[in-house]
Amino acid sequence: MSTKKRLKVFPTASIGNIATIPSSKPETQRAIIAASLASGTSYIYNDLRCLETETMKKACRSIGAVIEEQPGRLVVTGTGGLIKPEKKVIDALGSGLVFRVFAALTCFTTTPAVITGDDVLRGRVMEPLFVALEGLGAHISCINHSGKAPIVNWGGYQGGECTIEGNISSQFITAILFCAPLAKQPTVVNIRGEILSLSYIKQTLETLGTAGIAFEVNADYSRIKVYPGQYQSANYTIVGDYTSSSYLIAAGIIFPGTLTLKNMNSKSLQGERAILKVAEALGVKVEFNDATNEVRIINNLAELKGEYHFDASDYPNIVPTLAAIGAYVQGEFKVTGGSITRLHKSPRIEAMVTELVKMGVAIEPLFKNGVYDGFVIRGEPSYAGDAVLSAWGDHRIFMSLFVASLRCQQINELDGYQDVHCSFPDFFQEFERLGVSFEESSTAAKHLEV
Repeated sequence: MSTKKRLKVFPTASIGNIATIPSSKPETQRAIIAASLASGTSYIYNDLRCLETETMKKACRSIGAVIEEQPGRLVVTGTGGLIKPEKKVIDALGSGLVFRVFAALTCFTTTPAVITGDDVLRGRVMEPLFVALEGLGAHISCINHSGKAPIVNWGGYQGGECTIEGNISSQFITAILFCAPLAKQPTVVNIRGEILSLSYIKQTLETLGTAGIAFEVNADYSRIKVYPGQYQSANYTIVGDYTSSSYLIAAGIIFPGTLTLKNMNSKSLQGERAILKVAEALGVKVEFNDATNEVRIINNLAELKGEYHFDASDYPNIVPTLAAIGAYVQGEFKVTGGSITRLHKSPRIEAMVTELVKMGVAIEPLFKNGVYDGFVIRGEPSYAGDAVLSAWGDHRIFMSLFVASLRCQQINELDGYQDVHCSFPDFFQEFERLGVSFEESSTAAKHLEV
């Protein structure tokens, strides 16, 4: 199917009562990295299998890890910290985390390594990571444009001390933390200024701890010291992905009823679990059952009303989802702290503002230091619909606009539906379970092969 084909999203008056959330993409990716660098065999239970985790596995296999996919788990035999690319080029496709981690790990290869990605990734900000790695002894050459992918990594990382801004991408810090144990000397990462997406740094540190890596961190996470060490084999159990859950939770917020979500546990470091705090703030009840790994979203509200302000600086991935929810909140729904999303797969705040305006939503962008930082919405109970919306080449924009379209009075058409492969392969199946209808705009097919 052509990616330019659009999806018709049919309005619905209600949704069903049960769905299953995919496992966490960030947790799966981090476990794969640590297991691939370890000595011996590790087991990763309840892993997510999507385009971006497949890309991570392929990259790890390319440096010598053996990864076997079994029902319900991955069996990973690691490299013992030896980085020996089997191919001269590692392709991260569209995954910023894969590119950034392997830009760091290949500092320890015995031969030069090329790391590349797709057209979108080649436009993303990478230079702060390269500068930090070079300060630690690495030698990196940009092939096409300074500070951008693709690169040649000539190696040379020794350890030492570097400084990196905290408000650009937590993945820069994650990349350095994962490669730091392989160095001859300790690595100190000083994080300057406001630290956005801190929860992702905490997830990385938790993974390092599970793998037996020693580190020190100060109270505000502005200074992290990682000691040289050998990654140890371990068992990892992945919980549900809170960013992916946000689209189903959003549906549970804008439609009254009780929604049970499987593969969800309250014990998680994911910052995006704040979607449940948003639900509770709006008056929706949340009930966990960790024994069965379920959460119930109980919405007895006839309508959403009130004045709300959410600071999304530690959960930026659900900023588009929050915009979809806010469209139906009568009053003032304000979100700030999302400036980092301008550096994601698309400028996400600008994208959501632009597309929701097409739906008739009264949404205005908010700026901080001259960049998009959030938005304020004065919502309505419903909208006319009959809009043609763009996902801006971003799976999270598509999924958020899909949810926002469900309470319109007429059909909306959205492009970019194939991109759900990136993080939520069963997105359409789960919404079908809730009774939602959709079809490709050029066919009468309801069930999509994605």
